[in-house]
Amino acid sequence: MSNSLPTRRTILMSMSGLVVMAATGAQAAAPTKEAMLMIESDGDFPFFVPDELTVPTGAKVSLTFHHTGQIMTQSHNWVLVKPGTMEAVETAGIEAGEKNNWLKPGDPNVLAATHLIGKGAHVTFEFIAPAPGDYPFMCTTPGHGEDMHGILHVTPN
Repeated sequence: MSNSLPTRRTILMSMSGLVVMAATGAQAAAPTKEAMLMIESDGDFPFFVPDELTVPTGAKVSLTFHHTGQIMTQSHNWVLVKPGTMEAVETAGIEAGEKNNWLKPGDPNVLAATHLIGKGAHVTFEFIAPAPGDYPFMCTTPGHGEDMHGILHVTPN
């Protein structure tokens, strides 16, 4: 018999090790918290309703944003940013243009974002809640961020 072929004992020991690792990993994994959030525009006015949301840190967040406008044709998005970066994100978004949803691709200050949606539309997307703290969210359509913004409060576990 060749020394390069694994023996039955080696195969069985390897398989039992995989089973132990899988079982240990399954026991160590904590259940994931989930949070469902709903937010909408204030009709044809550039405001979010509500303008404050709360989730626990590390939660898998499912956010639905509804553009309730019926008359105005401007698109809106929902963008979660790092504290203190709203103005920088808005400026970079203007440079990126509408074709990029008024967001600079790969902007490290953007934590989560929807694409632009028109009146009557809605979008649902998921993200993981960041570390505890207060995080601003905004619409990056030029001129909207001044009024169309709010705070995501992220609480400790």
